[in-house]
Amino acid sequence: MEKNNIKILVVDDHPIVRDGIKTMLELGEFYCYNFTVLEASDKEETMSILKSKAIDLVLMDYQLEKIDGSSLTSVILNEYPEQLVLALSNYDNKEFTSSMLKAGARGYMTKNIESDELFEAITTVLSGKLFYTQQIANELIEREILKKGLAKRNSDNPALALLSKREIEIIQLICEQLTNEQISKKLFLSKRTVDNHRQNILNKLGMVNTAGMVRFAVENGILG
Repeated sequence: MEKNNIKILVVDDHPIVRDGIKTMLELGEFYCYNFTVLEASDKEETMSILKSKAIDLVLMDYQLEKIDGSSLTSVILNEYPEQLVLALSNYDNKEFTSSMLKAGARGYMTKNIESDELFEAITTVLSGKLFYTQQIANELIEREILKKGLAKRNSDNPALALLSKREIEIIQLICEQLTNEQISKKLFLSKRTVDNHRQNILNKLGMVNTAGMVRFAVENGILG
């Protein structure tokens, strides 16, 4: 049976990682596929290769030396909207996953992946579907469920209607562990004004300390 020839571009600033993936794909026995692997270490090399060659799939590291993978993915898809990108990272990180997804990557997996799972990820994305490892998929599902739960609580809690836009902004900054003085400088307010806002927030919410305010913010989705 004649095999399909697939060109993969591995974007990673560590040569040993690129070599490992190249060896895994080019020397592996994969049903109906032959892989040709090209390599790039940065944005310039990546864009140069994409300009000169038709690449079926880009395997993108998240943490490059001069640019993060999500930013480079955005650059690629702005220039080549149909290009398929699959994230391959050292880190099983929700923020990294979310960032790559928003940039347009078709999936996210970690570098401890086995050859058969890497092949599954590549073929899944080439077929037009999304691919995430089971752990990452579960985390994304849990995040969406949590987000919906917070949104429901958010709409159901009448205490939120008592807070002004400025007061919600101050709550967010307090949750970031800024002091009243730091908040006053950030918002170009006097410290006394911030002090008053803080006390008014506690009064409106019927709370006596910052811990209660932070808990309220978490439970009602203010931090999001």
